[in-house]
Amino acid sequence: MKHTRTEKILENCGELDAIVFINGTEPCLDMGFFYVTELVEGLFEGGLAIVYPDGSLEVVTSLLEAESAKKGDFEISVFKTKAERKEITKEKISKFKKIGINAQGLLHKNYLDLKELFPDIEFVDISESVSKARMIKDDKEIDTLKSACKMVSEVAEDIVDFIKEGILEYEVAAELSYMMQKKGAVGPSFDTISSFGKNTAEPHYTAGDAVLKKGEFVLLDFGAKYRRYCSDITRTFVCGGGSDKHKDMYETILKAQKLALDKIKPGVNGKDVHQAVSDFIEGTKYKGLFTHSTGHSIGLSVHDGPAVTKEVDVILEENMVFTVEPGIYISGYGGVRIEDDVRVTKDGVEILTWGTKELIEV
Repeated sequence: MKHTRTEKILENCGELDAIVFINGTEPCLDMGFFYVTELVEGLFEGGLAIVYPDGSLEVVTSLLEAESAKKGDFEISVFKTKAERKEITKEKISKFKKIGINAQGLLHKNYLDLKELFPDIEFVDISESVSKARMIKDDKEIDTLKSACKMVSEVAEDIVDFIKEGILEYEVAAELSYMMQKKGAVGPSFDTISSFGKNTAEPHYTAGDAVLKKGEFVLLDFGAKYRRYCSDITRTFVCGGGSDKHKDMYETILKAQKLALDKIKPGVNGKDVHQAVSDFIEGTKYKGLFTHSTGHSIGLSVHDGPAVTKEVDVILEENMVFTVEPGIYISGYGGVRIEDDVRVTKDGVEILTWGTKELIEV
C-alpha cells in the first residue's frame, strides 16, 4: 500500500530503486524510520524500513518488536538472530543498484556494514529530502502535536501553585515530569530545565539543588512526548515581588516574541523573523544578551529540522511547526525566555501552546 509520507520523500529524491532507513540501538534511532512507519510503540533496534519507488513500504524487525510492527500498514519480515537479519537484508536489498539512505539518522557503523554487504550498490544521501518532508506536518501529526502542546500548557499553569520560596530546582523538575505523565505523556521531550536566580542566565541549564529565594527569576523549559511527538514550552516567573528590572526584562522579551509571531506567515524567510527579533533586542539596553536562535522546527525530535536564525534560509510554508523563544541573559543575575510552539497557517500563525503572558509572581 502507498503511504503519503513516503511519497513526500520520494518527490525530491530523483530516481532510486529504494530508500532504506536503518535503526541503531537506543538512543541512536532514526526518526525517519518512525516517520514513514508511523509506529508509536517499540524501539525497533536494528530494524529496517524499505521504501519502494511506488511509495509502498516494508519493515524488517526483530522478533522482540514483531507484535508492535503488526500495528503498522506494511509488509513485515521478522528475524530472530543477527545471522537471520543479515540474510533477510541481503534478500531484500541485493537486487537494487541505487539506494537512498538517511545519512543524518544512520550510524557510521551501519553504513560501513551496508558497504561491506553490498559493494556494488550506490548509496545516495537523501537526508535533505527526508528533513524537507518532515517539516510539513500532515493532519495526523498536527493533531498529535496539539495534544502534546495541550499537556504542557496545562502543566505550565498548574505548576505555579507548586512553586514556593525554599523549594529546590530538582523538586520542580520532578514535579513537571510527574504532572506531564499524569496528563498522558510518555515522558519529557528532553531533560527538563528548572532554574532559579543566576542559573536562569544559562539557556541550557538543567536542574540542580539551588534553593529558591525571594527576588529570583524562575525559568522552566519543558516538553511532553506524546505518541513520539514533542512539545516545548518555556515560562519565566519571579519569586516574591518583581523588581523594575525583572519587569523590564520580561516585557522586553514579551514584545520580542510578539514581534516574531506577527511576522510569521507563508513565504517569509525564517532568517528575517530572527533578524527582526535580534534588531529589536539590540536596540534596547540588553544589546548582546540574546544569544541563540529565535526558534526551531519541532516534531518527532525537539530540534526536528532547521532553526529560525540568521545563518539558515528557510522559507516558511503552511503546516510547518516551530518554537518561538527569544531570551535575554545577564550573567550573575538571571535570564528571561518565553517560548511557545506555533503552526504556520495560510494567513499567519496558530499558537499551539497557551497561558497567561503576564509576569507571574510565585
